[in-house]
Amino acid sequence: MAMELDNYVEEEEQQFISRRGYSLKDLAQSFLQCLGESGPVASGKLLHYTADMITSGGLQLWQKLCWDYAYDHIGVASPRIFHFLFRKFRGWNELSAKMQMDVFMKKREIQEELSELVLILQDCPKKTKSKIPTVPPNTHENEEWLRSMLRTTDKVAVRKVFQRNSDLEQLLHAGNEMVYAIQEGATERAIFWAKWLLEEDSIVRKKFGTGLTTVERGPGYLKAQQRTSVGYYIIMILAEVYKEFADKGMVRMHEEFQALLDIYRSTDFKISQRKKLDTMMLMIQILTDVPKWKVPAAPSLVPDPTKLHRAVSQAPAFFEEVLQLPIPRKLLPNTVTGLKQKKAKDPSKEDVLQKRLDMIDQVAMNFYKL
Repeated sequence: MAMELDNYVEEEEQQFISRRGYSLKDLAQSFLQCLGESGPVASGKLLHYTADMITSGGLQLWQKLCWDYAYDHIGVASPRIFHFLFRKFRGWNELSAKMQMDVFMKKREIQEELSELVLILQDCPKKTKSKIPTVPPNTHENEEWLRSMLRTTDKVAVRKVFQRNSDLEQLLHAGNEMVYAIQEGATERAIFWAKWLLEEDSIVRKKFGTGLTTVERGPGYLKAQQRTSVGYYIIMILAEVYKEFADKGMVRMHEEFQALLDIYRSTDFKISQRKKLDTMMLMIQILTDVPKWKVPAAPSLVPDPTKLHRAVSQAPAFFEEVLQLPIPRKLLPNTVTGLKQKKAKDPSKEDVLQKRLDMIDQVAMNFYKL
């Protein structure tokens, strides 16, 4: 059934063709590939694909791909990019909702701003996304295990958020361990405790209908059950830890950290649950990694303004070229699937043994010229 659904989605996506004649998947893959390359040729291709995607109705798809790239390939190497993307995307979405698509696309200042963003994204320092640690299933609903893992006393940041009358003790203990790991600079251990809390809350919620807390810490525009998600408890603790570190001069990323908090609270469909977890990981990485930096502040997004200005000035030509072509019969959708290659399964022991036996047989046949 799942395979049939995948095939159906793939067939649906094949019907989307851009103004320049690219298929949906080819266009998205080429765009992401150029983001990871450098040099004038790569930048030219990037502007070409950007203009084609947006003028084919793919503004939301383009934004989603930019988010994907930022999370997967930049991350804590340039926290400023997330503040930049969040602010720009929100402004363009509000503007595009007030005017027709062709009017929005033909504005020169919009074309230049869109092009500036992808060129900045392309020029950002790269850092591979950290692997999220696995939480063993036997650690959940296991008070004995939790007690055996406790290493620290109550933390101020946790006490400011924890409410004894409405929060279960798991929130207090795991919160303290997460903060303790952050203070020690142990990124993976801090992420482990955040993930453990999220999973524990999900298990308890499925079993009893309510999670580890009844406090509505989420935004008011969410449903009541969503507002009690443990994720909001965790990011409130992280915000308190940030304030402590900032007061001591250990980190200077006020706008960047606030943007990550806003992204986590966002209802934008492009910020999926996985992206919310990635956002939480970024907050933890900022708190564990940045205090070790020589200058605990976000690096500039534009190291060479003159070079960027020169490249951006060429952007309208790419849009004008594509706008001369007819608009696609079907506008590009907001998402695309199957961009990441599926990881090949490791061969079984039987397959490995059979392959070795076949090789031995072949060697023997060659030796005796059978």
